[in-house]
Amino acid sequence: MESQQNPLEAAKTVIDPVVGELINLATSLIKDEYHLVQGVKEEVIKLSSNLTAIEAVLKIAEEKRLEETHLRDWLRKLKNAVWDAEDVLDTFRTNASLLKRKQEVRCFKPPLSLSKTSYKYDAAHKIKEISSKLELIAEERKKFHLDINFDGERPRMEEPTSSFPETACVFGRDDDKKRLVDLLLSDDYERVRNTSLIPIIGMGGLGKTTLARLLYNDRSVEKHFEFRMWVRVSVPFNLTSILREMMESYLEMPLAVDLSSSLVQSRFREFLPGKRFLLVLDDVWSVDYNKDWSPLLQLLEMGEKGSKVLVTTRNHKVAKIVDSRFSLLLECLPENESWSLFKNRAFRSGNLSSSVLKDLEDIGKGIVRNCGGLPLAVKAMGDHLQGIVEVSRWRKVMNKSINELEESINILPTLKLSYDYLPSHLKRCFEFCSIFPKSYDFDKEELVKLWMAQCFIQSHGIDRAEKIGIEYFDELLARSFFQVSTIHGKVQYRMHDLVHDLAQSVSSTYCCQVKDIKLCSFSKGYRHISLLSQDIEQSALKIVDSSIKLRTLLLPGDHVKDLGQAFGKIFDGLKYIRVLDLSSSVLLQLPKSIEKLKLLRYLDLSETDIKVLPDSICNLYNLQTLKMLGCPWLFSLPKDLGKLVNLHYLQLDEMFWFKCEALPPYIGKLINLHNLSAFRVGSKTGYGIEELKEMAYLQGTLHISTLENAVNAKEAKLSEKESLQKLVFEWSNRVINPRDEAAEERILEDLLPHSNIKELQICNYKSVGLPSWMRDGLLQNLVTLTLNHCTKTKILTLGQLPCLEALNIKGLQELEEWPNLQLPTLHRLKICDCPKLIRLPDISHKLGILKIKRCKSLNVLPVTPCLECLMVVDNPSLKDWNEVTVPLESKEEKSSLPTLAKLKMVNCPKISALPQVFSPTKLEITMCESLTTISSTEHMQHLQHLALDTCSYETLVGILPYASSLSSLIISNLENLVSFPKWPHLPELKALYIHCSKELVSLSQKESLRSLKSLKLLSIKDCPKLVSLPDEGLPVSLECLSINSCAIMDSLGPKEILKNLTSLKDLHIQDCPLIHSFPEDGLPASLQHLHIQNCPLITERCQKENGAGPEWPKIMNIPDLEID
Repeated sequence: MESQQNPLEAAKTVIDPVVGELINLATSLIKDEYHLVQGVKEEVIKLSSNLTAIEAVLKIAEEKRLEETHLRDWLRKLKNAVWDAEDVLDTFRTNASLLKRKQEVRCFKPPLSLSKTSYKYDAAHKIKEISSKLELIAEERKKFHLDINFDGERPRMEEPTSSFPETACVFGRDDDKKRLVDLLLSDDYERVRNTSLIPIIGMGGLGKTTLARLLYNDRSVEKHFEFRMWVRVSVPFNLTSILREMMESYLEMPLAVDLSSSLVQSRFREFLPGKRFLLVLDDVWSVDYNKDWSPLLQLLEMGEKGSKVLVTTRNHKVAKIVDSRFSLLLECLPENESWSLFKNRAFRSGNLSSSVLKDLEDIGKGIVRNCGGLPLAVKAMGDHLQGIVEVSRWRKVMNKSINELEESINILPTLKLSYDYLPSHLKRCFEFCSIFPKSYDFDKEELVKLWMAQCFIQSHGIDRAEKIGIEYFDELLARSFFQVSTIHGKVQYRMHDLVHDLAQSVSSTYCCQVKDIKLCSFSKGYRHISLLSQDIEQSALKIVDSSIKLRTLLLPGDHVKDLGQAFGKIFDGLKYIRVLDLSSSVLLQLPKSIEKLKLLRYLDLSETDIKVLPDSICNLYNLQTLKMLGCPWLFSLPKDLGKLVNLHYLQLDEMFWFKCEALPPYIGKLINLHNLSAFRVGSKTGYGIEELKEMAYLQGTLHISTLENAVNAKEAKLSEKESLQKLVFEWSNRVINPRDEAAEERILEDLLPHSNIKELQICNYKSVGLPSWMRDGLLQNLVTLTLNHCTKTKILTLGQLPCLEALNIKGLQELEEWPNLQLPTLHRLKICDCPKLIRLPDISHKLGILKIKRCKSLNVLPVTPCLECLMVVDNPSLKDWNEVTVPLESKEEKSSLPTLAKLKMVNCPKISALPQVFSPTKLEITMCESLTTISSTEHMQHLQHLALDTCSYETLVGILPYASSLSSLIISNLENLVSFPKWPHLPELKALYIHCSKELVSLSQKESLRSLKSLKLLSIKDCPKLVSLPDEGLPVSLECLSINSCAIMDSLGPKEILKNLTSLKDLHIQDCPLIHSFPEDGLPASLQHLHIQNCPLITERCQKENGAGPEWPKIMNIPDLEID
């Protein structure tokens, strides 16, 4: 087992990875760079030797358990000395690199006139000083009898045992228990294997073991299995120990201690076969399938079919490793259940007066909220306060963090077990997170960039660092240190409050959150600080004065921060800073002295008013991330940006690329850059497309414009950029000659992308032929293809694109046809402004969205029953459908076809019939005067929304009788509509809009309008010949009535027409100049809102003042009146 965490092991956690990296760095400097400053070589060799000795001392922590408190000061000195050594060597390496660059590029001026002589002396002195310091500290180990050659037996870690083993009172787990009991008793759960595994997963303290014990002791579970076994799994995973404990649990007696591993397995093979068992493997940590799980699972398969294994674990990977069909992710308790649990523990005595109990309950609920739904914490708090009746003591507990109460409640050891089992490199990453505030939403990629800036990620090569960092984070997520938190559709991550308390506990000597400057004691040992206080300026001043070796300064939160006088001091005083966050600060410009921050790797200037970056920023040799999102006044980048050879991320929002006229020259020197959203090809040296050649790590989107200047397009080496996901190729929109056409074709041919590309856009391409790499099907992973304004292209030859889902074509003025598409996965096809396109090829049966706009020569359109959306707009020649049927063998296959969600037809005057192959739910028809033939009656049964504009009366008559599911109907500009026919039975119709009906004189015949018994909204607008509402009245279900621009309407109908509308809530009357009064019987009592505008006659009669108008009594009780 691993040794228990002790002071020396704590030091090893933080220092050991650093020491290893420092040894590698020192060795590299000796080997590669000492010739630049030869006087330093001997000191670097000596420092490397001392670091090796320190590394050997730290390895003792794995072999020997040491808990003497007098070690702590020594360990603190050791940590700080190692970090100091890292600072010195990092500075030395940086200065050496800058001098080397000076020799290679004569015109280069190193920052602050760095001279070789002064640098040599200063570096030698500092390295000698830190080396001597480390040597003395290493020698001090002898005081503590730390023998490097110690070879004793490793002690085994004693795992903390829950203080609450009882299961009599468990709260909030009834649903979880029921689900798991059903699974345990089910024989159909696993049909392939004899033994089913059911993991219970969650962070420490959630009650996984308690829930497992509830299940283990359940009477129905006990009866179902022949026998049950409970094994607490040790670390490391030991197969023999597990088998031994299983048999001892079954036999209820210990086995002989001298049984060999092979004999234990032999006995187990005799004991298990033919028995249906329940096994609980409690507190499992191993995720090694081949070494640990596979041998155990093979042996467990000897049990009778229906056997079950319940596994409790903190690691999500266990569920994947054991290939379980079901796993339970245990959640935190809801607040009401947490409160019930707390009351059960805190108020057990019951000897409290009602007034005291009320006061304590009010405070207790605040204490429970602080526990974040973690049963372990709720129990501990309740037990701690049990029997205490002083309100002041309860309030003190409520106002303290778990860290401050740890000596009394002892919660963190259980959580800390997860931390103790982390490898050292993950411990550093976890500890760093303590400087963020509680409930902070972490962005995975951004956190990895911060880890990279601190050199926490052990990798070789820039590209690998990011990938390994993501693996680090995913490992912490799997081990329940983070929880998924979706914010506005974006996946982010949070730490549980108590996990955050743990992070603060294990990193308190070098990580700090500054919340209140009066309560914070600034230590020189702090390396990572976040400013959360209101007084940012004074806090920052103290930090600069006291924490001169600071590596991280964060300003979390999006509120504006004013650093005041501290701003300038940051650049003079924090020379070892690696991460500097100035986001949302009062910042107009950076000082030239920023170049002093030689070790700076991460700089965030987001959400500031900065207008220009100083040229000196380009001397930040180590800078990896430059973040400037939301900087509205930033229009350019410094001309020497190419000097930032270690820059990985240049984060600018999309608007910047529209504002920026040109990138700095020689951008191609940024060979480690991961993102470059836009590149404008220039004709001058340093701006050509060959600048992209060595930028092998580019990922995401790259928009390359003014491609007419890309005479050496092949030099971009796009085919080698495997991480790019989207490419945009754009030429300037200009008139060209035939010679230029040939040049454009050659340029596009030379821009062959990598086969990993997912999205491709080609804009303003002015040559006839498409490149061979499109015709030959080289883009096997392409998902979206867009061709915009490729005005010379006549024939579309796309080749095989097996993954293409979306094809967008716009402005191909010469396009006439293309061969049959071999696009089996095509789902969306959009074609716009292709005036010569005559016909389309047969389309994929998987096509779901088809949109055709302004293709004036297209006369036939293929459609299939699989379409979900069909939009046809401004196609004057279109007159027929090529209805492609899909061969279906069964009713099930037919029923599985998607229902057409939307059919929209605008300005297609030659279309005479709707396609027969599908049934729309939404139908919009505009300016299709020839449309008279409607789909069969069964195809209209699914129609829910119908809009007709500038169509024939026959179109309405042909559809309406069969649209029994119609819920919304919009009628506008219908020819020859004088009176509606008898309204058919439309039981679902809720909204009816009758607009721009110039000849309409009657809304219904034979009282048929009242048959619309579900109608809630009726809107009548711009019907100049309509005189009145129908005499038979309106549907009583109506809730909103709107009448607008009915020039000759002088009456709202018979006297009782509105009074009978007992559901009416809103009445709107506008631009009806002849309406002079409301019906004689008045308005319904249900009316809540009356709006009258530009109706002078009735407005005058509704006045309240000057003796009140005759209509005022009818409206005086309406709550909301709007009368102009």
